[in-house]
Amino acid sequence: MSVYGTVKIVLLGDYATGKTTLKRSFMGLHLDEVYMSTLGVDLASHKHIDEDIEIMFQIWDLGGQEEYAKLREKQYVGSEGGLLVFDKSRPETFANLERWLKELNSSIKEKIPILVLGNKDDLMEEAQNNFWNEQAKIFVDDFKDKYPHIELIDFYSTCALVGTNVNEAFIDLGRDIIRRKSDKMKI
Repeated sequence: MSVYGTVKIVLLGDYATGKTTLKRSFMGLHLDEVYMSTLGVDLASHKHIDEDIEIMFQIWDLGGQEEYAKLREKQYVGSEGGLLVFDKSRPETFANLERWLKELNSSIKEKIPILVLGNKDDLMEEAQNNFWNEQAKIFVDDFKDKYPHIELIDFYSTCALVGTNVNEAFIDLGRDIIRRKSDKMKI
């Protein structure tokens, strides 16, 4: 292994956007057919190993309901990156992305990378999918450096149910965090 590290990432976004299914898909776990909303926070660890990297992910899957806002403030502390998720079949979840950025930004002290995930590709026809992909790319460009503690670094179109771009999103975020940590440690 040439690179090793542990990273704390948060999954944030409205309830029922697929955050838990994304996490379970990345971890290679059975996907639940029955929807159960995350109550507060669900913590998980997952080790990813490939030819040049070993990353231990500490994944904080945060409940998206408004009543958990105060709890989330505490859970954000120490986060090193995040996946900001919206559901392409529910436009209001896209409209709420900036609210999530504000909430996260007010709870952390250092700049962290965030990937935006447009989830549930499988529910969209191609034209709708393309529309949301373009909207998300514009959002990333518009908000890339708007907040002092957040850097939006990219957008991924995902389908947690079948795994489309799920591993890529987690691994690319993990690699980015490890690279940033390494850059900080250089004298």
